[in-house]
Amino acid sequence: MSTLSNEELAYFSNVFSPEDDCTDNSLSRHSLSVATEVPQVLAHILGNAKLTLLAEISNYRLWFPLTLKQDELGQFLPELGIPEVIDMRGGERSWRINQVKNVTVIDNDTAIDVEVLSLSSSGMTIKVPQEFDTKMPHSSQLILPNGTHINITFEPVRTENGIMAAKIRAEGESRAILRQFLFSEHKAKYAHLYKNINY
Repeated sequence: MSTLSNEELAYFSNVFSPEDDCTDNSLSRHSLSVATEVPQVLAHILGNAKLTLLAEISNYRLWFPLTLKQDELGQFLPELGIPEVIDMRGGERSWRINQVKNVTVIDNDTAIDVEVLSLSSSGMTIKVPQEFDTKMPHSSQLILPNGTHINITFEPVRTENGIMAAKIRAEGESRAILRQFLFSEHKAKYAHLYKNINY
């Protein structure tokens, strides 16, 4: 766990304190907080984030990786990364797109092209052909609708009726691209929740 300096604490206190003259309650279902410790369940997804900004929007928590940089005058400048969207309904888990369109995964060893049925930053379900190995981890390319290829590794969890559930792992730039894709999909699906929020 990292400790904030007095200047950093003062900065966040100022940024997130309610304004006295604010009478608009349209964001009353939303809240912001800063965490200096990343929850264990999110640590492998968020990578090396030391600070996070938590935004709660309806049934979702958006964990933004947050870095502080100092400008030439010594002022702290916060930089928000791409958030991990957590669905709080029925427990805490990465938000999942349940009806994925035009997303496939290609196994690096066999070059088999497999249809992705659902996707989150920590897992997916895929339609597996009979010749596909459903026991071993796979190094693969996840192909998004815009044609972007993301390097992932996926590990089968269970296979039933030709559908495999798997844990996925993406690193570095691939993780950021996947998180951006999922965040964009979440904003498109739940545009009404983001109506009064600027990001």
